[in-house]
Amino acid sequence: MKRYPAELKNKVVAALYELDNSEPAKAGAIAKIAKDHGINANVVYQWNSERKARVINSSESINKIKAVIETSSMNEHELGQWLRANGVLAEDLEEWRNTLESAFDDKSAANRAHQVALDKERKARVRIEAELRRKEKALAEAAALLVLQKKVRETELVMIHGGRRGRLVSPLCI
Repeated sequence: MKRYPAELKNKVVAALYELDNSEPAKAGAIAKIAKDHGINANVVYQWNSERKARVINSSESINKIKAVIETSSMNEHELGQWLRANGVLAEDLEEWRNTLESAFDDKSAANRAHQVALDKERKARVRIEAELRRKEKALAEAAALLVLQKKVRETELVMIHGGRRGRLVSPLCI
């Protein structure tokens, strides 16, 4: 099969789209397009079949989103032409639009729920940090008291023995 430049194929396919958009096509219109462009009619029929078979795959979300965005600003006549050209049913397009809108609503609700959970976590963290600071202060105070008690005991022992060195005896034993 002879290979045709992509530019030529695009021109012919554009002419086929125009043929679809016009009022009822006349018999032999595709053959006329083929003759005008100097291409075998069978090749143009093949390209037309390929063009019509190009349907948006329902499993491809990105194509659905593009379709919804592309058709959102179209009037009824343009929308009908687009639906025929892409082989999509109006009901499918409406379903995709509703699904897309509900997805955005769900995400904003999920985002709000996430924010509430984050706020709870932050409050719990602040409360735990405050409790930790309080306990650290109490621990530091207890350590200071222990050091002071030890110094007091040492001072008492030194006083009991009159500053002499010797065996340490607890003040309770004397």
